[in-house]
Amino acid sequence: MAPTTEMGGGVESMSDFMEDYVLWRRLPFPGLRRGQNLVRAGENLALIHGDLAVTDEHVTQVILFVDEGVFEPARGDVMGSLEEIISRLERFTEGMTTEEREAVEAHCRYAALLHRIYGEFLRIGAP
Repeated sequence: MAPTTEMGGGVESMSDFMEDYVLWRRLPFPGLRRGQNLVRAGENLALIHGDLAVTDEHVTQVILFVDEGVFEPARGDVMGSLEEIISRLERFTEGMTTEEREAVEAHCRYAALLHRIYGEFLRIGAP
């Protein structure tokens, strides 16, 4: 059973949620070429990349919700993790090449998309 607007969301927010969900499912995970590591302001892009991958795995709880209507949030603070990842990515602001900037921005866009999806998942699915 797929989620319906009766689960606490309006028609517009459910539509936005599903658009973001479909985009996320089609969007490849941001790439990071082997050896492409960037360190700025004490942050390491390869470590952030790994943290984003772990958080992405927690967000997969949304798939069960969409496919079967089962609302079972991850046990960790997914929203807090995504906010921290976005904050860490924002520290990469100076002295980047075009290629480095594209990698950082791709990670930031992906994290922001996950944040929107998971936030809506929590809001729509909550009793």
